[in-house]
Amino acid sequence: MHIDRMQLKNIRTFAEVNLNLSKGIHLITGDNASGKTNFLEAMHYIATTKSIQNRNDKNIISWQVMQDSILPIGKISAQIKTKKTNHEIDMMFSKPIKESIANENPTKDRLTKNFRVNGITKKASEVIGTLRAIYASPNDMQFILGTPADRRKYLDILISQYNNNYLKSLQKYNRILRQRNSLLKQIRSIKKRYSELDYWDNELATTAIEINFERKTNINRLEQHAQHHYEILDKKGDLLSIKYQPSLSSDLMEQVNKKISKDAFIESIKKNRDIDLRQSTTTFGPHRDDISIHLNELPANAFGSRGQQKLITISLRLAEAYISNEVTDEQPVLLMDDILSEFDKKHREYIVEHASYAEQVFLTSPDLSNVPSSFIDKSMLFTINNGQLKKN
Repeated sequence: MHIDRMQLKNIRTFAEVNLNLSKGIHLITGDNASGKTNFLEAMHYIATTKSIQNRNDKNIISWQVMQDSILPIGKISAQIKTKKTNHEIDMMFSKPIKESIANENPTKDRLTKNFRVNGITKKASEVIGTLRAIYASPNDMQFILGTPADRRKYLDILISQYNNNYLKSLQKYNRILRQRNSLLKQIRSIKKRYSELDYWDNELATTAIEINFERKTNINRLEQHAQHHYEILDKKGDLLSIKYQPSLSSDLMEQVNKKISKDAFIESIKKNRDIDLRQSTTTFGPHRDDISIHLNELPANAFGSRGQQKLITISLRLAEAYISNEVTDEQPVLLMDDILSEFDKKHREYIVEHASYAEQVFLTSPDLSNVPSSFIDKSMLFTINNGQLKKN
């Protein structure tokens, strides 16, 4: 899988970009704040329909265009080539027409997103997975140091790109969860509609056990391959452990190592109803899952050095690429945003050696001093300057 052509219009620092790309390594240099991350983010948008930095979508359109244009529009387009077929993806970002003309709520700068695949309008969920991409950056430390929500998001992005059924289950679960929580609040305030909980408990259980199973399966895969890379990178014999920590009631935890039955999940929810009603929220389920990362049985966030934590994150990204290829029989595109400066010479050589296995790689760096010469020799070189991306 690779991106054959990339077009940007009014996206962040880029007024207009039209690039013919190919398989292989693309090495992009440029000063800090020149737009290297913005370019990789545009590719990540195509893969996941979301920002890599949790930024509001309103920031995707060029600031100047947002200020000067009555109807600001930004566009990302990409032609994707795979082993079996080709796809053209278009993403349009714009202000709602009525709001732009009437100048209503001007401070909100709300945007609409529209997607097309091969000229046909699609929902975001139907676009995800058309391009599969692994994005690595120094911000990956949040997987270790961040919140359970950060780790759930990481896992959801990984699985959703190659398992559309998982994405559908996740979206359905979140809708059901909102409905059930709303009902819990109503029951607490007006003491009615208690019997309706049976329906939502059943719906919740159906999707929760599927999410639970897929997360557990993929965490096991991730641990196996990340352990392999970490062992080689670390060379100290430290044991990396990555375990799924599902949010389950105590009686369900006994079934954590196998697929939980729907009946058992429903029964556990019912036992927990009094607590849910008191707190007006669903107190266990996939929305509260976590992932534990340990080195030699000690939490990596508290006891791992910064160097060890960096090795864990790059081991995870290399493991992701292997899993995506293993599941789909096709390499994902690797997006590596200024990560080599985080490592010493030997580690950099290992990282680029394994990155080279991918069909297409984009690596950014302020300059070439941190990039192994063997990697430079087989790379296509690009430079970003003043919003212009040019091939050297």
